[in-house]
Amino acid sequence: MVQNVHNWLGRYRAARELSDAFVQETIGTFVERFYGPGGLPREAAAGILRERRHVLLVAEPGTGRRTAAVGLLGGVPSPRREIPTDDDQQRLLPVDEVPWSSYGPSAYLLTVPPGSRNGRLRELLIAYREAVEKGDSYLVVLVDRKSLERPEDVPGFTVLTVTAPEREKLLSQLLDDQRARLDVDTLLRTPPIPAMLEGATPAQIARLSHRIRAAVGNPQEPLAEIAGKSVQAYQNWDEELATWFEDNVDARTRLFLIALAFLQGGQATNVLHAMEKLAEKLSEPANVRGGIGAPGIRQLAKSVNARIDDEHRIVFTLPSYNVAILRFVHADQSKAFRTRLWSWASDLPMRRGGSPNVRVAGQVASAMLAVTLALPGADAPEVRTLTERWWGYQTLRPLVVDLMTAVAMSPEAGAAMRGRLNQWAVQSGSVTLLCAVAAVCGGELADAYPQAVLTRLNNLAGRGIDDVTDGVVDAVRSLWDRPLHRQATLRRVVDWTAAQDRRHDVGLRALAAISETRDRAGFLLAELASDAELQAGLVQAFTLLFTGEGPQGEFREALFRWLDAAVEGPAYEDLITGLMVRAGGFGQGASSRFARMSALLYDWQPLARDAEAPAAREARDRLNERLHRANPLVAP
Repeated sequence: MVQNVHNWLGRYRAARELSDAFVQETIGTFVERFYGPGGLPREAAAGILRERRHVLLVAEPGTGRRTAAVGLLGGVPSPRREIPTDDDQQRLLPVDEVPWSSYGPSAYLLTVPPGSRNGRLRELLIAYREAVEKGDSYLVVLVDRKSLERPEDVPGFTVLTVTAPEREKLLSQLLDDQRARLDVDTLLRTPPIPAMLEGATPAQIARLSHRIRAAVGNPQEPLAEIAGKSVQAYQNWDEELATWFEDNVDARTRLFLIALAFLQGGQATNVLHAMEKLAEKLSEPANVRGGIGAPGIRQLAKSVNARIDDEHRIVFTLPSYNVAILRFVHADQSKAFRTRLWSWASDLPMRRGGSPNVRVAGQVASAMLAVTLALPGADAPEVRTLTERWWGYQTLRPLVVDLMTAVAMSPEAGAAMRGRLNQWAVQSGSVTLLCAVAAVCGGELADAYPQAVLTRLNNLAGRGIDDVTDGVVDAVRSLWDRPLHRQATLRRVVDWTAAQDRRHDVGLRALAAISETRDRAGFLLAELASDAELQAGLVQAFTLLFTGEGPQGEFREALFRWLDAAVEGPAYEDLITGLMVRAGGFGQGASSRFARMSALLYDWQPLARDAEAPAAREARDRLNERLHRANPLVAP
């Protein structure tokens, strides 16, 4: 398959992170375009950003505008970061929800969701600029005219526009590394390539460049042949496949074509065996499944435009043919057929009595990703089939997470997949699928779409399913370990603890998980000590907790670690005391709550251990005395 799942995911990650390597690669392959007003080259426009620090770059989607923005950011010496947006609502985040403290001085890229009509956009952009100024940083805002009709009215910004790159120059640059083996300039003038460039977007030109690379199997082949194959591949071999299926009505040959699309490069006999399994899955007649009267491997290979090498590996002779086949079949067959097809594909890595074949699973996952990205109106319903079949195997779980993440981060199918993740989190009854969603939310998807991830974890937390809760807690632990997500994650977890539904217990377990050692407990208390809003949420959680039977299990042990940390830090002792006193409160049940709190203190530091832990004994007695004074039944 064209590129495996890990390669795709690595590309998406580098682009989102605006890593130094990605920015330098972008600048190294940058095709000159002109920034306005004045028709400035990239270096001059980057100089404006260095001098004035805040730029509104006005350009329409589909014009290569993000590359133009990266070109500006590459001209300043700071680390570069992309500011996340609220993906579900397609709006900018409130400024106080952006984790500025985790960034440090940076050069920021902010993309206003295209076509959004927000009456407060001007005020929001001013607030973002002010926040960036406080951090002595730079800011490039990408915005289209529909979203902001008068960008010049936003104070504190310099407004620039940018043209799209020349199509021929862009394609030439993308193929620059092929010049040693190919006459690129002549090829690009060879029909039908010039016709394909008319009206093409930068993304379409990039796709055409990939198809040209795939077509250059033999540089000595006539340029007209290479150009023709490139365009046929770019057009997904649609006409050729339509003709092929008209001419080849034999089911065995058709199924061999489909099996090879999944397993290209494998042993020819394995492809034949997989094809016969597919025939069984589709309940085809016995003569389709095999037999001496049926076409064999060599005849089948010839019929499907494939060749078998000396090591009996089989590959198509046409570039990018495997993806085109799967795309064609998806568009040409029923939903029921597609369901059975992917059910068969999900079984391909399975070996009788042994662990799954991870290499074959990688081929199937790459096929899933490639066909998903190639489909018009890209969606990913069949991802569920692979997920539910493979999640039970530990060796396949990382691949499943990478596949789901890559689809969710892709420009083609990302929005649909992220929506599907949320739909599953809310509605699915499949525990396997829900656990996979939780794992995805704890991974790299959070770096690109932090708000969306927390929304999906919130929905999962409300399901009240034990195995799913385990996954949610693991995801929270993963997010907590990454400073970029720490503040937002803690706010969401505290919200859960204060909820009067299933999320309450999930929140307590998550708090326990992120304070699972004394050092971690101290770190958590430091975060809580500086945030009055978080403290208010915990007061509500403690009120619920001590109105009931009091802390149990993991959270009880976590509270003991909090108290251990408080022994070493007077500020933490004051924090815990304040939380307990406020949670005990007055009115109905107050006395019982204080009694349970006092009992907890003596469970943490029993009288029998007072001699060996005098500091803990003194902390317990101080805490208990303050609780005693706050108890309305005994207070003076």
